[in-house]
Amino acid sequence: YTVKTQEFSQKIKNAIQYYKVKNYQGEVTESYLILDQVLAQMQAYESELPNDPTLRRLFYYDYIYALNFRDRYHEAIQILSKLDQPYEQMPPYVRQAAADSFLKVRQPKQAEYLYKSLLKEKNYPDYSVYSGLYYALIEQEKFDEANKLIQEMDHLLPTFRYSAAKGVDKTTHEDRAEYLALKGLNYAYRNEQAKAERYFQDLVAKAPNNIGYQNNLATVQRWREKPLTSSATLSQFNGIEPVSISTLVNQMQNSQALSRVADWREQNQLLTLTAPDDTGVQQSKKELEDRNHASIQHQSTFSRSRADQPEVLQNLTGSSEREHQTRINSPWFADDYRAYVDLVQRKAEFKGEDLTDERYGVGLEWANNRRWANLQLSQRSHSNDVGIQLDWSQWLNDHWQYVLGFDSQADIPLQALKQGDDGKAYKAQLLWQANESRKAGLAYQFTDIDDGNHRHEIVGYFTQQIYQAPHHITRMTLRNEYDKNSDVQVNYFNPRYSNSAEVILTHDWTTWRNYERHFSQHFEVGTGAFSQADYSTKALFNVLYRHDWQLSRTWSMNYGIGWSNHPYDEENEHKTYAQFGFEGRF
Repeated sequence: YTVKTQEFSQKIKNAIQYYKVKNYQGEVTESYLILDQVLAQMQAYESELPNDPTLRRLFYYDYIYALNFRDRYHEAIQILSKLDQPYEQMPPYVRQAAADSFLKVRQPKQAEYLYKSLLKEKNYPDYSVYSGLYYALIEQEKFDEANKLIQEMDHLLPTFRYSAAKGVDKTTHEDRAEYLALKGLNYAYRNEQAKAERYFQDLVAKAPNNIGYQNNLATVQRWREKPLTSSATLSQFNGIEPVSISTLVNQMQNSQALSRVADWREQNQLLTLTAPDDTGVQQSKKELEDRNHASIQHQSTFSRSRADQPEVLQNLTGSSEREHQTRINSPWFADDYRAYVDLVQRKAEFKGEDLTDERYGVGLEWANNRRWANLQLSQRSHSNDVGIQLDWSQWLNDHWQYVLGFDSQADIPLQALKQGDDGKAYKAQLLWQANESRKAGLAYQFTDIDDGNHRHEIVGYFTQQIYQAPHHITRMTLRNEYDKNSDVQVNYFNPRYSNSAEVILTHDWTTWRNYERHFSQHFEVGTGAFSQADYSTKALFNVLYRHDWQLSRTWSMNYGIGWSNHPYDEENEHKTYAQFGFEGRF
């Protein structure tokens, strides 16, 4: 039995060496061939093990190590339970295999304990131990401790590898190269995306042939909402063989971000065969399969208003308002299309009477290569006429996007709808973004209402991220809206012109997170000035507090409460409102 155990140990070493050679040669599908044969032999032999505890432990030590290397983590943990001894008495290589397996099956607390036990072993810890501990901390949201570990690794890991051969220069130690990549990713994990991108740009400038650093840079660029820039970074290595798995995964994720679904599917199918255990491949496959399911979106707003002068409310939408929008989407078909049904409902109390507008729509949506088109046919509850809505959007590059739209049954004041009027709206938007932290936009809408009112609306905004931390992001938005209306007699608020200028601060706090599930709190406060024709300028104010729940990978929910103060004809309207919404896939 001792000879048999030693034989398995040697076979595992040979199988792992075979894997490394085949993997380097790009023959990924064959790389595990020998190891799979060895594991099958060990599984068959397990029933023949003697009762001798020492021999059984030696066998299970190697079995756990091999299963973990083969990415069969659940089986490795199952075998681990057969070892009747404390973790501290197991050899370091077995503890590390167990720690890696616990980390992969989302038990980071157990993994942390085992990794930390390895730090006590003299001359044992290398980059793989430190990086395993780092990710075990990150996955428990222990960002401060993980950041401290990154700083310590700089002193603990070797910088160079020296050769005993005379005249051979020292070379950068492979642990140091891996550490430098992890240091840059640490910035990104802490929401310091700009710092991460600059860091990898500097690394690439110093080591332009390092494919690993190029892939890290491309990943961060995609996270910064620049998938075309990310693709350009990867294209520098076109034609170089073999293509690394990291590069292939990055290319697939860029195709996904660019809504190139056919390419995304083809790349995912290839990677599912060559790298089935890669978490990025697995996540992308799930999101690809999500497109085969119907989905639903709903958002509701409830509000109640009061004013120092009650007659002010008579010129608005009323003292009590409710808005509901529900949309059910079909699965995507032919890669780029999906159908949907849409229900929009507006209700308000006006002069003691309930006014209601219900709009039922069916539509077809198309999306490909960051271009989006929408066609919707709709009908209002107060009319037999069929309305049409057309929308088109296109990204010109990573920074500029334009949107065009037409709606033959525009949202106009409920008072106008009660009079039997309808309206047509034409809109155009120009959007710009430097990255995820700095964005701006300009929008224009012209609404032609049957009562003779021609309404012009121009909105501009600029948003800048001003603070970021692992669980916190704060943004500041400057917003201005200018409206101009025709000088006609109507029974709704309709100044010849008005202008509102606001400064809005928003803060998102990720309060709890467990992989795909998380809970965030959203705080928003805005203040500014509102002016209108024939009246003086007065202050406006708005606050909002909201909870955002990601209940699972495919279902989310939000609810919040807010309060606002807005002047109309120099009289203040005080509004209390609540929000509720959810989204998910069936």
